[in-house]
Amino acid sequence: MADIDIFSIEPHKVSRDMRGYSVLFYGEPKSGKTTIASKFPRALLLAFEKGYNALAGVKPQPINSWGEFLKVLKQLKDPKAKEIYETIIVDTADIAYNYCEKYVCSNNGVDSVGDIPYGKGYSLVGSEFDEKLRSIVQMGYGIVLISHATDKTFKDVNGNEYNKIVPTLDKRANNIVARMTDIIGYSRAVTENDGVNKTYLFIRGTERFEAGSRFKYTPDYIEFNYKNLVNAIGDAIEKQAEEDGADLFTDERENAYADTSSHLDFDELMTEFNEMIQKFAEDEEKMSTYYAPRITQIVDNYLGKGKKVNEINRDQVEQLSLIVDDLKTL
Repeated sequence: MADIDIFSIEPHKVSRDMRGYSVLFYGEPKSGKTTIASKFPRALLLAFEKGYNALAGVKPQPINSWGEFLKVLKQLKDPKAKEIYETIIVDTADIAYNYCEKYVCSNNGVDSVGDIPYGKGYSLVGSEFDEKLRSIVQMGYGIVLISHATDKTFKDVNGNEYNKIVPTLDKRANNIVARMTDIIGYSRAVTENDGVNKTYLFIRGTERFEAGSRFKYTPDYIEFNYKNLVNAIGDAIEKQAEEDGADLFTDERENAYADTSSHLDFDELMTEFNEMIQKFAEDEEKMSTYYAPRITQIVDNYLGKGKKVNEINRDQVEQLSLIVDDLKTL
């Protein structure tokens, strides 16, 4: 659990460094999504979909199950991995979500996520998918997620149907990805007036397709290559810096998703709790008249009335940490 001190918080600075951001590219087949993603700094391609045969120089790791993905996540924690990689590409997020669903079904002994009792299945899959993707950015890596495009029919509030181009991701997975990404770009080929075909990345959404960016001044679209994307985001950030003040922007890499929580050690906390109780007990009179009722109140507050600290399990380590904090104050 992180140390919380709201009195020493400094204003957040927006980074000009693209490596600190999360991106979703989705679009038509052969529209450059994986190719451009591979141009991100020191990229590791997690190839859920094997589409890298023509990509020279890319470092691919084929992924054939969610279990294999979890093994990669463990290795990414190693400081040696951070010396080699800066960007993790998930190609495609659709297949990753499917593997995640199979993994949760296997853990619960069912064939379909809908067979998990009380409708908990989709929640379990969503939590697993969300947590593991976020762990990549929490470890300090940039992440590029890739999906395909589909023209889907929706209904507005009045029941009128309309069509919109969106990622092929399951709607639950799409909500998770949309929430965590800083840029959602839709790529497709466009035939110019002179008959030349060019591939564009659309960064601002319209009624016709889903796209967007956290940056106020990004253009509607760019010709799709890595240099143009970096320049477009850089220009948007500079315009925002002119408006908000240069002191709120930095060239240093920032990671708003970094895991700031500190590791909670159940055994250490239990030892600390017992030592404090022993310390309180040294003053027998004050222990009975002052400390004891207050200790009981603290424990009841976090564990429930009548519960004892020595009865808790390791899953309640956060509650134990809060109890210890309150006893320190006492």
